[in-house]
Amino acid sequence: MTYDERGQRSNVPQYPSQDTIWEEDRENSPLLPPQETEVVDPTSAYVKILAENLPWYKRPSAFWLFPIYGLASVSGGMLTSSVGQFHVALLCREYMNRYPPTNTTEFVAHSALELSSLLLKPGSECDAPEIQAFTAKITAVIDVIGGLAAMLSIGYYASLSDKHGRIKLMVLGSLSSLFMLLSLIAMGKWWDQIGLPLLVIASLISGLAGGFAMSGTMGLAYAADCTDPSKRSLIYSWLHAGLFLGLAIGQYMGGFIVKITGSISTIIYIDIGAALIGLLLLVFVVPESIPEKQSAHIRKLYEQVTKSNQKQQDDAKKPQERAPWHSHFTQSLRFFKPDGHNTNLILLAAISFLQMLALKGTFSVLILYTNLVFHWREYEDGILFSMSSTVRLFSLLVLLPIFVHVYNKFYRKDGSKAATSASQSASYTSANGEPSSNNDDHENLFSSHPDQVMVGGLADPNVASSLEHLGESALGLSDDEESFQERRRRRSTVDSTTTWSSDRTRLPSSPSSSTAGKKGKSDSITRSKEQKLNDMKLDTWIIRVGFAINSVTYIGYGLSTKGWHFYLWSALHATSIIAAPSLKSLLTSFVEPSQFGAVLGAFQIVDSIAGVFSPIVISWVFALTVKTRPDFVWYCCAFLTGLCTVLSFMVRQK
Repeated sequence: MTYDERGQRSNVPQYPSQDTIWEEDRENSPLLPPQETEVVDPTSAYVKILAENLPWYKRPSAFWLFPIYGLASVSGGMLTSSVGQFHVALLCREYMNRYPPTNTTEFVAHSALELSSLLLKPGSECDAPEIQAFTAKITAVIDVIGGLAAMLSIGYYASLSDKHGRIKLMVLGSLSSLFMLLSLIAMGKWWDQIGLPLLVIASLISGLAGGFAMSGTMGLAYAADCTDPSKRSLIYSWLHAGLFLGLAIGQYMGGFIVKITGSISTIIYIDIGAALIGLLLLVFVVPESIPEKQSAHIRKLYEQVTKSNQKQQDDAKKPQERAPWHSHFTQSLRFFKPDGHNTNLILLAAISFLQMLALKGTFSVLILYTNLVFHWREYEDGILFSMSSTVRLFSLLVLLPIFVHVYNKFYRKDGSKAATSASQSASYTSANGEPSSNNDDHENLFSSHPDQVMVGGLADPNVASSLEHLGESALGLSDDEESFQERRRRRSTVDSTTTWSSDRTRLPSSPSSSTAGKKGKSDSITRSKEQKLNDMKLDTWIIRVGFAINSVTYIGYGLSTKGWHFYLWSALHATSIIAAPSLKSLLTSFVEPSQFGAVLGAFQIVDSIAGVFSPIVISWVFALTVKTRPDFVWYCCAFLTGLCTVLSFMVRQK
């Protein structure tokens, strides 16, 4: 080994690749290597592996969900517009069966009610106060039964999906929807024989099977499995937008079909066809998303890439594997048990509960309030709902992507400034006599000012070639750089199938390469802590802005004295929908990929609990204050969403 006049060692050949570990050997070099700032993101690695090893028709993607979501939302919107009246007609008949009319006129109306059940035209006798009270009580009981059943089952199914896959559970949800539709046909034809018991049993079975709520939760978990974390919020916003668009179109189509045919049966048959198409797509077309259900080759690549994260994922699975089947409801809520590490999950659960409490309560009193204060009827209410749906679509498809684009643009700009600053610092150091690590130094076999030592793993072909050349040079066997380059290319070709390594640190050879790495972050399987924290910060701020808008607009509802004021506040209130996809996206950022289904299911349980209590609480407040201060209910909702805003500022990006 040769030394120059300063007594320093000459450089060994250096051609560092991305797997090469090297350190500057100079006076101000740290004794310990720099702390790892980039880690392999399991989801990013999984998405990249799928993209490089599977054709598009076998590759899991959130875009597979769009046709299924579209069919389900359109058909659901068609049914929603008329199934309420259908149930009213059936329950009205049930009341008359229990308490038969005494005079001939009412008896004739009672006999004709069987036809009006399917024709969706409850008779005027159904407007009697005692029949309205009976209908309201039975409907409330059925809703509570279905809600409690879904609450008990959805946590179990969500945990099960992390092990057995999302598609099977989505198929179960589709079968549940089919059963509910078939039960509607049976109730319309044989109500006098099996009507009310079948209505209760159908609600119970639909709840135990998860229903549409479980299908939606599994859809979000599916999208989280195969979407890069930096794009997850946008994908969720598109799914929500598709849902709202389908509901809006479906409600219009449902009303139009009923107006032409005069019967709900046509809509039910259309919904059955849509459910069958969605079921066939799930069974035969849509690929499974979780890594455990992929081919052996994909699983092997994924395990090699995520070795450093395997311990955390195994630890996350252990509580689910040890839990008995009957305890999955409580097991789903384990995310909210304080342990010093899940504060963010507890805060997000509280936010989700409070906002659902206010949201469901809003729907229960909105029409009553506008009818009382502004004397609105179906026409004005229709304008209100249509306008709100349009603004929600605009917010999810235009407003939220603009926020994300602007934020990412500023983030890349800040990263570019940091890289430029580092480049100027390196140039200044080189100008003052300090060694520099420019690309020119790596092109020379021996540098005139040696100050770097390369310490690499023998698995790296560049390191192996360098060490082999160094040994031959020391023995005087070879000092030909061309032969070294040929050997290096040969080794690189042989070892080109080497997979990514997650436990090696790499330092860019120049500032320009660092900048290039920043630009290509979306294609990398590694994500720096700064990148992850910035994605979480974006979601957190969108949540804060969304709930702040929500709280302010509820106050605007209460202050509105004219109808057009209420319209304006409703339009602004609809923009708060941007918080919904960001809330789900942020939630999945705090858990391992093996827990996506379980944590989304746990939050669905929280939302279900809020959905059960919300109409009771908010309607009770409205009933107590309607004679003196009917607007007081909006200030209560503003208080609830204001608490959500305060809690969102307590969420920490960690």
